[in-house]
Amino acid sequence: MLYKHLTSEQRNELSALLRAKVKKKEIANILRKHRSTIWRERKRVETNGKYYVRKAKRYTKSG
Repeated sequence: MLYKHLTSEQRNELSALLRAKVKKKEIANILRKHRSTIWRERKRVETNGKYYVRKAKRYTKSG
């Protein structure tokens, strides 16, 4: 399945914001996405509590 809700740049920014321990609600505001989009993206590619942007990009067409 292809995921197109976030761009490659947004995924990079999401990764940086999560590492900086920014709250999910604030991340959603920064990226101008609904907080459930952020939550689903994180849960889809999170392993051992870490978000892996390269893994996320493998699920995208352009990634």
